[in-house]
Formats: sequence, structure tokens, C-alpha cells
Amino acid sequence: MKLLRQLHGLIREKIKDHTRSSEWPSVRRNYLKLHPACESCGCNKNLQVHHVSPFHLHPELELDESNLITLCMGDNECHLLVGHGDDWKCYNPSVRSDAQEFGSHPDDRRIIVERAKSGRLKD
Repeated sequence: MKLLRQLHGLIREKIKDHTRSSEWPSVRRNYLKLHPACESCGCNKNLQVHHVSPFHLHPELELDESNLITLCMGDNECHLLVGHGDDWKCYNPSVRSDAQEFGSHPDDRRIIVERAKSGRLKD
């Protein structure tokens, strides 16, 4: 199940590449150089750059580094669970604070994910 969700996340990112600005690959690459680990769990594998405010809702923020956060689709699935509240069709407006808490309180991760789920908004 986890592998399938991770694969879905990768495919989703590839599909979205066609709707992004031509500058996105460069912005993404530079952001990952500055933030080379998941800002939720600290993992440095399967990293993705997440938009805090979804770029299709706020296209003016697509390339704004203050709207980005590095999240992983590794073992903790932070991009899906913390960034999207366990639903790719939603987003978590509290992703920054939830990511920080997720990393600093590993025993409370299940509670944090449940909070992200309850606070998620539909895209």
C-alpha cells in the first residue's frame, strides 16, 4: 500500500510538470540545494518541493520560495500525510507548523497526521 501511494505521488508530480512555469525546474533544484532534507522528518531521500498555498489556486506564488517547503515521500510519506492531510486532492494550510512538530515530537506523529487530516482543505 505504501509503495503504491509513493508511486502515485511520483506520477502526480510528473503530470503536474506540464502545468508549471518553465522556470519551475530551476526554482525546484535551487530550493532543494538550500533545503536538502524533509522539513518534517529530516529524511534526505525521495524529496519533493511542496507549495504551502497550492500553485493552481495561487499561481502568483508558484515560484515564490516563501511558499515552498521540502517534504519527502520516503518511509514517513510526509508530502502526502503532512502536506496534504493524507489526500492528494487537499492541502494542509498548517503544513509548516505541523512539519516542525512532526520532526520534533516523533511520539506524537499519529496525532499530528490526524490533525492535518482534520484541517485539510479541498484544492
